Amino acid sequence: MRVDTMLVAVDFSDTATEAARWAIDVFAPSARVALLHVIDPPDRPRFARDRLPPEGTFEDIAREHATARLRELTETLGRTDIRTEIRTGKPYEQVAAVATEVGATMVVIGPHGDRPRPAKFLGTTADRIARTSPVPVLVVTAPPAQPPRRILVPVQDALLTPRLMEWTSALAEQFDARVTLLHVWSNAVYSHVASMSYARKPTEAEAKEAITKELRDAATDWLEELVPAGAARHRFAATVSYGRAGDVALDQAGEIDADLIIIGRSGSGLLMPALLGSTTNTVLHGARCPVLVVTRDGDGSPS
Repeated sequence: MRVDTMLVAVDFSDTATEAARWAIDVFAPSARVALLHVIDPPDRPRFARDRLPPEGTFEDIAREHATARLRELTETLGRTDIRTEIRTGKPYEQVAAVATEVGATMVVIGPHGDRPRPAKFLGTTADRIARTSPVPVLVVTAPPAQPPRRILVPVQDALLTPRLMEWTSALAEQFDARVTLLHVWSNAVYSHVASMSYARKPTEAEAKEAITKELRDAATDWLEELVPAGAARHRFAATVSYGRAGDVALDQAGEIDADLIIIGRSGSGLLMPALLGSTTNTVLHGARCPVLVVTRDGDGSPS
């Protein structure tokens, strides 16, 4: 997997500018880049329409401002080959449309504007882009100064695993990174294993030791199955834990001081009522490092 073309959506906030700079300078410096700003006209209250300028006037002013800001941003990035686009409409719809037009391999976004980002709050626009984009989305939260060296990959959906591992292997090689693969048993599965261990062992200490060994052996077997042929095996480690998968993933990211989380998005997400899977949603809203949300294939449909 190569990031040939990045579509970077910007709202000119500090977080969006930092996301753009990190993605372009650090994450994929050789990729072609298209910068996109979407003008989302505000609703015009019926009672105030006579007091507001015409809709076209607002758009003209916003477009003039966006043109100047995009020019400034491209100059600060030091690239003369960056394509710029200004569209009007709903941001998530325009991002999906432009991503297809420019043949983007990846969409890059920052979290919600300049406002404080409390836990579990990504922002409506970024959330919708992450679940409707036809290509993988890199949500750049608190970008590290250097390329990602520690990557966490929660793996739950078997249908997504091959695609997820393609991206993981390619990025691990590109960044000379170490990868921790994480699988989380549900509490129900863990309770079943635990009950069997307690039934077989004479003491509680021995039962707990047996459960720990069961998790360790499962991780070892699972790792051998997942690492793609030709991938550098020494880059990968695996762990199996239990609990709520999203919460465990965030805890594990903190433990290994992850620079990047790569996670899958089940389903195409092309219909607005469709929600991100609960694990992906939890990670995306709670992560304190960039998160790459991978779709099953380039158009968001199953392989």
